[in-house]
Amino acid sequence: ENGCAPARNSSPRRRCGITGLIVILCLPAFAQADPAPTTAKAYVATGFSRKTIYHSPQKPGYTSWVGAWQMPDKSLMVCFTQATGPLTARPRAPQDLRQKLAIPDKFDFTGLDLRQVYLRSADGGAHWNEVGSTRFESIGASAYAGSATLGLPDGSILRRVNGWDLQHRDVPQTAYLQRSDDGGKTWGNPQVLFDPATSLYQLSRLRILKDGRIVGTGQFWPAPAKSSHKELEKVQDQLLLVVSDDNGKTWRRHDVVPPELRDVVWDEWDQAELPDGDLLCVFRRGDPKNARKEVRWQGLLKKTRDTWTLEDFRPAPFPHSGHPELLATREGIILHIATTGIQYTADAGKTWNVLDVPGFAGEYKSRYYPRSLQTDDSRIYIFAHNGWDQPYGEFDQSIDMDTFRLVPR
Repeated sequence: ENGCAPARNSSPRRRCGITGLIVILCLPAFAQADPAPTTAKAYVATGFSRKTIYHSPQKPGYTSWVGAWQMPDKSLMVCFTQATGPLTARPRAPQDLRQKLAIPDKFDFTGLDLRQVYLRSADGGAHWNEVGSTRFESIGASAYAGSATLGLPDGSILRRVNGWDLQHRDVPQTAYLQRSDDGGKTWGNPQVLFDPATSLYQLSRLRILKDGRIVGTGQFWPAPAKSSHKELEKVQDQLLLVVSDDNGKTWRRHDVVPPELRDVVWDEWDQAELPDGDLLCVFRRGDPKNARKEVRWQGLLKKTRDTWTLEDFRPAPFPHSGHPELLATREGIILHIATTGIQYTADAGKTWNVLDVPGFAGEYKSRYYPRSLQTDDSRIYIFAHNGWDQPYGEFDQSIDMDTFRLVPR
């Protein structure tokens, strides 16, 4: 039940409002291999716990597309999209707009109360309080998906909004950033990084590097932001990596793709910083033998001065499962967290090992589209929603929290 939902379209809106076009690489096919054992120190999870931290005020509940981060005062925050309202007899969006955005009838959220909800915990996740919510109107439910939300060192919060999902509203028709200086209660004006008249882009992750810079990752389409889904299918999308060295006030795009990878059609991806400043990346892509099937690939963004170049782009040894989620841990290993389990690497992705999670009923599987963090006491948190990419009212969703620590085996 926690597997990846079938792809229903291929636009900047798919799933949590993040995804690019279906991935077809003009590269040789490689067979996937089982994770290879490593001679580095082996780890196991200990003290595993899973609990629901939020449920919608109605059943079945719709709460999806989680974001998670830690604030400077060490409190934890999460955000997610909630929909409430009638299951039937709702108004529908105009047919031409649904066709433009490629939204099937059953994924039309018109007429529902849509909110981006913000929770905060001051006691390590034992108790949670709602500290803010943003009400919005949208055909799809994912315009405010929280995966690219970040707490900044000055106490503000930076979030990405998918304006392509809000083409019937007076907002930029592409992704834009907003800042909150009061813990998620109110938000500032939209910050657009590229001209919507000529560019459409999406950000699905915001992270802070060791040197204090903020890095944003996603995809970029050299086409007007008002383009339809059908028009975007004809456009070659590009890998997007932007960096800010002034706390998100200004941003610079980095061209990290070498010439031999220019024909790659990029999809959702994530990165984790290595001790030397290189970035280990995991990408989702279409299987070169079957474009309707999605698989995982990995690569290394090799740091050179203040930028990076993509190297060692190859299949990753684990199954596909939604948006990749990587966590660089205090123990020196990087976790790949998914509905298919947790794998870890101690050698920058050369080898991967399955993380044993005692206490979980059976083989560990995260909830859908997980977001993770690790606190100063080395405790790892994984937040996600129970369910998958579903129509409203189909499944009783909740926001769940997994926690554990890593210990040498």
